[in-house]
Amino acid sequence: MDWAIKSFARKSALTEQAFTPGDRIVCLIFKQADSPELGRADLLETEVDGFQAEGEVLGRWTRIVKDPGDEAQQTRETMASAEDFFFSLFEVEDPEAKEESDALKHLLALMLERKRVLRAQGARQTAGAQDYLHVKSKRVLSVPIVEISPALMLRIQDTIGEIIL
Repeated sequence: MDWAIKSFARKSALTEQAFTPGDRIVCLIFKQADSPELGRADLLETEVDGFQAEGEVLGRWTRIVKDPGDEAQQTRETMASAEDFFFSLFEVEDPEAKEESDALKHLLALMLERKRVLRAQGARQTAGAQDYLHVKSKRVLSVPIVEISPALMLRIQDTIGEIIL
């Protein structure tokens, strides 16, 4: 399934109230009822219980609305955090958390590729592993290709937090 990652909304999907700096926002990803596409709703944390998703909620994360002047700096910091987090996943391999670790590697690699931090090497793989070149360091990393199930996404959603842009 292809899904274009949408940017954060500026107002609530439930009440259409504009978000202000300091508001705690909950972002929900859900299956749309009559469509293969995924839906997204950004809501004030206090509105989540009142929101009825069209289908099963597949994932959620929270963020705090920043001042517009801080957004560019925040984006750079988030990208650096994602990059550091991605590399840290290759430093320590925990056999008990292999599925979650592999899923995080896969998701972060896709995001970092989209941001042109990583570049896929060779033919695009659909199973096994995909090699990625880290553009700055010229380091090549083999990233496992993982089918992200709703159950797996629920297990890793707190880990990815605001890193997935």
